[in-house]
Amino acid sequence: MCTTHQTPANEAVAAADPQLMFRRKFLKYAGVAGAATAAGGLASCTTNPVTGRSQLLAFAPSEADLARAAQQSWNEVRRQTPTTNDPRYAGRLRNIGSRVSRGAGQANRNWDYAVFDQNTKNAFVLPGNRVGFFKGMMDFTDNDDQIAAIMGHEVGHVTGAHARERYSQMMLGQLAIAGGTMLAGSQLQRRCRQARSQRERNDCMRSAGRNTQYLQAALGMGFQLGVVLPYGRRQELESDQLGARYMARAGYDPYQAVRLWEKMGAESGGSRGPEFLATHPTPERRARELSDYITAQQKLGSRGFQQLDIPADA
Repeated sequence: MCTTHQTPANEAVAAADPQLMFRRKFLKYAGVAGAATAAGGLASCTTNPVTGRSQLLAFAPSEADLARAAQQSWNEVRRQTPTTNDPRYAGRLRNIGSRVSRGAGQANRNWDYAVFDQNTKNAFVLPGNRVGFFKGMMDFTDNDDQIAAIMGHEVGHVTGAHARERYSQMMLGQLAIAGGTMLAGSQLQRRCRQARSQRERNDCMRSAGRNTQYLQAALGMGFQLGVVLPYGRRQELESDQLGARYMARAGYDPYQAVRLWEKMGAESGGSRGPEFLATHPTPERRARELSDYITAQQKLGSRGFQQLDIPADA
């Protein structure tokens, strides 16, 4: 196991979450790349040069494979979802995105932007530098700096290699759950061989099957609550801080990211479940963590925004 050095939409409602629709389509295509990588063996732990964090990327497809899978997903969803070429949206996003990508040292990459003509307050990034904003998200912001905050956050997902990390985590989790379930099921069934009659043996096997299913569900829930969700929240906080770094380097006011999350929190009115069940930290926490981080980094002057400070209890 590697050691580490360091949008408010409810994803449980898949049909109402356009971002989740993109993610599912992408994972469908990415499965082919992941299977090919798995056949080739495990990848080792890698230190991310941007975050300084060690990442376990076992079974993770290469960036090129993920980009090809994402291209198929991107093309399909763009065919199905209306976009706008209105310069107040599309041109504005390209201009802001260009500045932020330069601030992130990613200007040499080809970036593909799309503004989807829906009132959803969301944005997302897919591997291969494909960035989607919804009109509702751009309309919600107060200024270009807040759009830059969202763009910086999305670029942070790219430089943080979060898609590869999530895919690797998903594959390893499935293997661990399957292996644990098979081992436990085998042990439960072995006890049934000691039954004195065929009827007792059949009853024992049925009971063993039910208990194996319960165990599989418990392992899956434990993996989700203990690994997937906490890591997802850490990735969001990491991208927030990377976004603040890229905003500052691009000449935007990083405190506008704080204002944006304060506004998000005020709009949601606290109508959320407990954070430990969520894929994202609460808007209030994101605003608080960002404010503390930006304040500390600005005090460092020219040495600021070079390190991340992700809380351990994400």
